[in-house]
Amino acid sequence: MPTLADVAAMLRQQPYAVVSTIRPSGTVQSTLVNVGLYEDGVGLTTVGRSLKERNLKRNPACTVTIHHGPNWITVEGKARLHTWDDTDPETMRRLLREIYIAAGGTHDDWETFDRVMREERRAAVVIVPERIYARRPR
Repeated sequence: MPTLADVAAMLRQQPYAVVSTIRPSGTVQSTLVNVGLYEDGVGLTTVGRSLKERNLKRNPACTVTIHHGPNWITVEGKARLHTWDDTDPETMRRLLREIYIAAGGTHDDWETFDRVMREERRAAVVIVPERIYARRPR
């Protein structure tokens, strides 16, 4: 059974992932995002009040798939969602920076980064794995 260590290995090759959430209609909504390992799951940020954020508020079920060539790894789980509406500003600042760095980001001006994250009302998301599966090389 694959683990978060296997997810980390795939992320070293490819930092982009397809993240899928569930719309109110029950259909799947997918987007391509940068992700990174964060604490006990897969972390990402999303523009505040986006469809992804609204979907996760209603239903935290989420799937993340990372692929490199013909190989892929998928993490299914529940998202922990942190927004500016329900998290204190200092915690949001820290979470957004840490997830950005975990996803491979760097910045020359963290004050500008923080300001833009506040203006975009970025949300921090951590998908806690309930199931991980993969296609590995033979």
